[in-house]
Amino acid sequence: MSFIGIKGAERLDEQTPSLGLVAAQKQAVQLLRNGTDGCAIKQQTGWETGADGKWRYELTDPFHTTPEIEDHLKRHFGEPINIRFCMNDTALLVAYPAFERLRLFSLYAPTHRFSGYFDPGNYGMMVCMGTANSPFDHQTEGILLHEVQHLIQEEENFARGGDPLMGFRRYFRLAGEVEARNVCRRHSLTPKQRLCTLRTQTQDVPDAQQIVLFE
Repeated sequence: MSFIGIKGAERLDEQTPSLGLVAAQKQAVQLLRNGTDGCAIKQQTGWETGADGKWRYELTDPFHTTPEIEDHLKRHFGEPINIRFCMNDTALLVAYPAFERLRLFSLYAPTHRFSGYFDPGNYGMMVCMGTANSPFDHQTEGILLHEVQHLIQEEENFARGGDPLMGFRRYFRLAGEVEARNVCRRHSLTPKQRLCTLRTQTQDVPDAQQIVLFE
């Protein structure tokens, strides 16, 4: 799943007006003003606020399973793969058309160094495949979900992540990193479980301890 914002919701509504995502967000705002509990707001509208105070909506899982993605990567190793070929649901591309340019690159490297990262120069996702003789050590769709959430944060001006070089403790507490990790955690929940579970119930750093940065 991915946490999208108002911009993404507006684009989805433009293509499929029956979704009513923007109307549901307005309803959520009114419910909050009336003192309605956050869990009830989410169950009624699908919307909740992030640590930065901005509204978020959980979009359905966009990516194929790890085995399917890995099979495609291995058959096209060395080639840039359009992110669309890794998706079983392309609603995310409707919400954020710029993501159509995303390419997935795979490389062999020691997995203890990194699992994956976003390369702005190539506007691509790099996924580590370990060594030529070893299997994947990481859940590939989890890497994609994590990095795509950072791109959504930029599109929606949500709180951002950062660079581990700034120091692990600070990096770990950045609201954008907490959210990107939480997306991967919530990936294992069913749609019904997500609707009944606030992001605060699955994140690994409480809101009060998060560092909210927008650049």
